Amino acid sequence: MNTNFNKLIVRRYFEEVLLDGRCDLVDELFAPEICELVKRYAFFEAESFEISSVIAEGDTVMVHWHRSPLADDEPSQNGFAVFQLSDEKIVGLEMIDFNGILRQIGEEVLH
Repeated sequence: MNTNFNKLIVRRYFEEVLLDGRCDLVDELFAPEICELVKRYAFFEAESFEISSVIAEGDTVMVHWHRSPLADDEPSQNGFAVFQLSDEKIVGLEMIDFNGILRQIGEEVLH
């Protein structure tokens, strides 16, 4: 599978599943063994984030994302998601939220 097709699959997850709420596509985009986990943790709200960049090499796709605050008292968030693909399906996903990490270690998060 080429890297452009891998990027398209990952973009569909962000744009159609997370932004448009099309959870029915999870079964199409993800390997069966992780579908239920993905459905449980599809946590973005519509129009709450932007994709800054998408980089792919082989079967790995990385997305840099940014989420603006939904309320005045809420900090912005940014992070990375790394996807592993095989046979036109996402088989692995790791998401890193930098502000979430800072909060977990007791650091102040700037707005």
